[in-house]
Amino acid sequence: MKCKITARARVNPTEDQDKVINAISNIFKFDELEIGEGYVSVTGENESLLDLRESLKLRKIRDTAERIFINGIEENKIKFSLSKQAALVSIPNFVDKGMSILGEIDVTIETDDVEGFIKWMTAK
Repeated sequence: MKCKITARARVNPTEDQDKVINAISNIFKFDELEIGEGYVSVTGENESLLDLRESLKLRKIRDTAERIFINGIEENKIKFSLSKQAALVSIPNFVDKGMSILGEIDVTIETDDVEGFIKWMTAK
């Protein structure tokens, strides 16, 4: 199973760009970093998700993650959002878009096997 992850977060005018980058890198290892006007975006592949996968297991939130992933399926993609504030302290916290005080990290995972990906990420 191959996958490509893209994680993107808005950098608010009151935020330190480096802290936003740190928040994302606390959850995902990435291959490429893009800094744009008012946002930060990273991309990676399967290895980028190993820390998140382990955290889901340790925090015992695999069932929640499975529901979030299933609800976020759009063809060969899975979309979900994480709290930027929680990510700053290395905690993956799923949130509804627009509900996090500092904004979200919007994640898109494109994969050739959506079902297999969800099973791999949430294996018990």
